[in-house]
Amino acid sequence: MTPGGGLDEARSACEPELVDGMYAAASSPSEHVLRLVRDPLGIKPLYVREAPVGVAVSSEVVSLLGAFGPASVRTEAFAQFLLTGRRVVDGGSFFEGIRPVAPGESMTLEAGEITASTRSVPRCSEPSAPAPGELRARFEEAVDRVLLSERPIGVALSGGLDSTILARVLARRGVRHMLTVSVCPEGTGDGVRSLGELGLNDGAVATWRHHWTPFGPSDLLDGLPSAVRAFGEPVAMTSVPMYAALAKLAGASGITVLLVGEGADELFAGYNRYVPLYAGTVGDPVDFYLSQERLKLVRELIGPDLAEAAADALRAAVGRSEAVAEQRHGRRPGSVEVVREFEYEHSLEPLLRRTDHLLMAEGIEGRTPFLHAGIPDLARRYPSSALVRGNLTKAVLREEFADLLPSHYREIAKQPFRAPVHRWFSGTGLPRMDSALAGATEPLYHGLGVLPTGVRTLRDRLAQGDPLAFTMAFGLLCAAEWISWLEESPTGEEEASYAGR
Repeated sequence: MTPGGGLDEARSACEPELVDGMYAAASSPSEHVLRLVRDPLGIKPLYVREAPVGVAVSSEVVSLLGAFGPASVRTEAFAQFLLTGRRVVDGGSFFEGIRPVAPGESMTLEAGEITASTRSVPRCSEPSAPAPGELRARFEEAVDRVLLSERPIGVALSGGLDSTILARVLARRGVRHMLTVSVCPEGTGDGVRSLGELGLNDGAVATWRHHWTPFGPSDLLDGLPSAVRAFGEPVAMTSVPMYAALAKLAGASGITVLLVGEGADELFAGYNRYVPLYAGTVGDPVDFYLSQERLKLVRELIGPDLAEAAADALRAAVGRSEAVAEQRHGRRPGSVEVVREFEYEHSLEPLLRRTDHLLMAEGIEGRTPFLHAGIPDLARRYPSSALVRGNLTKAVLREEFADLLPSHYREIAKQPFRAPVHRWFSGTGLPRMDSALAGATEPLYHGLGVLPTGVRTLRDRLAQGDPLAFTMAFGLLCAAEWISWLEESPTGEEEASYAGR
């Protein structure tokens, strides 16, 4: 965002070096030319669809499915989705001819064609780590920026480190009449039922209003249809139905601008799975992502050829991240540096799409203070030893904000914002998941080529309580909802912008 905001801010989005934070913009410098640009982290989504008769542009995949006729499904993209548990990793989408504008990409459309496409060249990291207090100062600046609004502002609270830091900074700054919301998954320690849990005793907090909603196994499965419709593609993130519940709660609470903690885990190494990586036990970054056990199960589900092609696509994506990391650092990167680069595009960007699509479906603008005020560039300057120490992730965040945090937050482990699918469905919930998967066998086979024998194998593994099987089953159920939705033939043609011949 630029200080002046308004029209000046919209115009300056076409000069990315002048803009901070989130944007996805289209401008027309002349009658037959359209220029697209997306922020370097992909906070705001943007997609293009190419066809012989022109190019269509939209902030959602759904709006492009009816442009230029029905879009064909890419089975190789579905294979990548199954193998990685993420979105497509080859730069495309689940549909032929449709792809996201990449984070940091600038694209020119002319006479119905893409005539130019460039991505911002990564800047080399600063040679020295940030000074003590620099991160804190940047974050407080970011908070000032995201508080600019004439509409009701709220904060999403998970009870974890990131949202607690945000709440504590807001309280310390005397922000009054803040609305806060939280989703509390059944049987987990995630979520906030009372602001007292965060140790907030500042005077301004007495004026805050907190709302929370429970979330259980039925909510997870019942939420799949709306999740698919919001995204226009299947998702493997069990957090998506949870986030949809959070968005609905925020809307019902009167919030129109929601502050969220997205980005902190990728910037400052927050996930528990990073611990062995930062300890130096992962030699090849491909091994960090390519699970041989999962690959074996994907072979059972879609056959060896598609499974191996998906593995090759993953290796190629990691290779591209390695090349960017080498360009950024000016030397051959280590595994940690490659993974950090990969995570920006293939972990953070899907989470940001989740935030944008689900909040905007409720008419809510999501804002990400950890991704403003130059914090992403500053985060790259920290050495690995400052981010993960032993089993403690996000060490630098804990240190910089230690005086604001209750003592137990300084060592509390990361609680992932996801549904505990294995715990919920391995007991009395198993019949429902097994029945849903059995009912999805035929549409998955006819729509995506998922082998009935593979589904049978997966159901057997569910009965044995295999945790991986439950994760894969959730993704397949989501894919089945997607196929069902596609058969309804959504068009959304009137919502897309065109650059035809």
